[in-house]
Amino acid sequence: MPIRRLLASLPFIGAMLVVPLMATPAKASSTPTIPFHARIGHILGMVPPLHLGAGHAAITNSAPASGSLDYNGGPVMRSNKVYTIFWAPSGYTFPAGYVDDINGYFQNLQAADGQNTNVYDVATQYYEEVGGHARYVTDNTTFAGTTLDSDALPNLDPVNCPDTPVAATNGGTNPPSTQAWCVTDQQVQQEISAVVKKQGWPVSNNTEFFMFTAPNIGTCFPASVSESEGGVQTTVTAPLCSFSYFCAYHSFYYDATINPHSQVVYANMPYAAQTAGNPVTCDEGSYPNNNPSDPEISVTSHEHNESITDPFGSSWWDSNPNDSAYGDEIGDMCAWDFGNLYGASGAQYSQTINGHHYLMQTEWDNTTKGCPGSDSSGNAVPSHPNYDVPSIFLTPQQGVPGAPFRIIGLFYAAGDRVTSTFASSHEPLGTSTAGPSGRFSLFASVPRNAQSGDQTVTSSGSSGSGTATYKVT
Repeated sequence: MPIRRLLASLPFIGAMLVVPLMATPAKASSTPTIPFHARIGHILGMVPPLHLGAGHAAITNSAPASGSLDYNGGPVMRSNKVYTIFWAPSGYTFPAGYVDDINGYFQNLQAADGQNTNVYDVATQYYEEVGGHARYVTDNTTFAGTTLDSDALPNLDPVNCPDTPVAATNGGTNPPSTQAWCVTDQQVQQEISAVVKKQGWPVSNNTEFFMFTAPNIGTCFPASVSESEGGVQTTVTAPLCSFSYFCAYHSFYYDATINPHSQVVYANMPYAAQTAGNPVTCDEGSYPNNNPSDPEISVTSHEHNESITDPFGSSWWDSNPNDSAYGDEIGDMCAWDFGNLYGASGAQYSQTINGHHYLMQTEWDNTTKGCPGSDSSGNAVPSHPNYDVPSIFLTPQQGVPGAPFRIIGLFYAAGDRVTSTFASSHEPLGTSTAGPSGRFSLFASVPRNAQSGDQTVTSSGSSGSGTATYKVT
């Protein structure tokens, strides 16, 4: 089954993916439509559903977005704790193995902490500023707990949650289910709070709660969005719903009864596999673990990385309104781009974490302005993705002999002692030790006898070498 991103960049503003206001199945209609936005209000990092084209039998990477992530002053999750909630009221069930596979995914992430062997290492280049100092994300996830939530569904809100029977028909292609239900974003928040209190789980700005809802349960949130039709700018209010507008998102809210000093960071994860085989889908059609958990893990990795680097919508996102990727976060920039693929058709995977295979998208690398593992057109590249190969960049990148500059290293093994040299003469510049994030920083000076022109700076350690060009003027 093919994978097609809706369009190249899915920006925050622009005439990109359009969906009917009432979240009805994708079809020809005179109903007013709105473009897809990766973030709307406090709803962040939405994964758009795919439009599958006919006649394609293989996964196809999308082209990465065009832009850059900007630091907007807020905090990041330098390390993170994850709790999973699987909401299956009476009459609703998850498939066998689904819960264990998703929990196992987070356990495997924890086992691979700091190993620079999967796409999560890309996030270690992002930071928060505290007291004038940059504090970087570390590749550190702790799977802290899980529960099967059997609480009854709240009352249906047909105005803000008109997703029945779409929740059960996956866009209108299958017979409706009598179990179809819909919960609003506010009801999802209320249920998370109820579960957290019941379980006695701690809440902090470095903790995230993943709410996985059972099949036949859709979710919606109301949104006011500006759109332009026929040259006229208007503001429309519409409930935007799972499967027709988004596959998943992350967000946050405040609940003083849980923790008066912290927000609750969460991800809303509708059952993606329910859309398998539909023209508008959240299921990429590859099952490396032979379980419906596979498409869910795919979008989970998207939301998890975004929550780490932008938990409150105030940290790392493209805030330049002139960029086509305006509003995008680390996952949005590379949505439905898997990089290099391995394995047989129907069971392809892109990442191996603690010995387990997963089909997970790439994440935006701000140093190379791309998605590791694919080129600017979305074509997979044969070389290693740069998150598992040490690399350096220089600031500034040119100057006269004797001028100071800074070497910043990424993706080295934690604790690696790295020696840096200048040009073919291997003039020593100094030695630094990579921190827990695999990053080091070294202040150096251009050798006094350096020749004019492009010169190579090399930083070598036990985990490998990175090179960058410095122009001597």
